[in-house]
Amino acid sequence: MERIDRKSSIENEPRTLKMHQIQFAREAALYVINTSSIEEAMRIFTEGLEAVECKPIEDRDSSMQNCCHEEEVDELPSFYRLPDIVSAPF
Repeated sequence: MERIDRKSSIENEPRTLKMHQIQFAREAALYVINTSSIEEAMRIFTEGLEAVECKPIEDRDSSMQNCCHEEEVDELPSFYRLPDIVSAPF
């Protein structure tokens, strides 16, 4: 009988940063914010990002559809909004 070689599902999860790496990233973000214009900082922080197409998602009971558009962001509860760049643990 052959042995099945299984891999833990955690192996497929992205690696997380250690605390010193998070602190370094925060300090680097602060440096960029303090030494660059807003336009330049936004370019640096968003470099390499690609737009994601937004499509309606049907709810399980099919009674409502949900799609987050930019104009709807202000209407979302505060816990759904993005955290401040400097305090975000990236």
